[in-house]
Amino acid sequence: SAAFQNAVDAILKARRIYLIGVRSASTLANFMGYYLNYMFDSVHTVTASGTGEMFEKLVNVGKNDVVIAFSFPRYSSVTVKGAEYCRSVGATVIGLTNSNLSPLAESCDHLLLAKSDMVSVVDSLVAPLSVVNALIVALAAQREDALAQTFGTLEKVWDENNVYEKRVDSL
Repeated sequence: SAAFQNAVDAILKARRIYLIGVRSASTLANFMGYYLNYMFDSVHTVTASGTGEMFEKLVNVGKNDVVIAFSFPRYSSVTVKGAEYCRSVGATVIGLTNSNLSPLAESCDHLLLAKSDMVSVVDSLVAPLSVVNALIVALAAQREDALAQTFGTLEKVWDENNVYEKRVDSL
């Protein structure tokens, strides 16, 4: 979709990337942040659940930055306030939520929608996670050379420091 491609383009051009997700949505922010850290130099994951702490972490957001905010029912007012603030200082805000009627929607330049059903007491993040995964794959395709260099270095460092177990073939 156009919104998806516009979101990818905005992320690629950003000076800094901020990911905002609180409560169960922090899982989405942390997952995306983990992979974006391999591709970009300045990625900040903000999972503070208090408004004061949220603004302390967003105080340096500016017009060349992208903010990706995750919010699903029951919508966190902290996330919505954070997105509103970031947009007010000129950052590009990408929202990942479940509806155009979400409180997050009006604070976003680009809105990505994913269904999030409440199944008993557990929020289902399957659909939002698939959108996050698609974003990561699209960004990785554009950052292929940088990723190859990063992983080449990492593989060497991981190997020298025994970060991962060596594969053992079955006996």
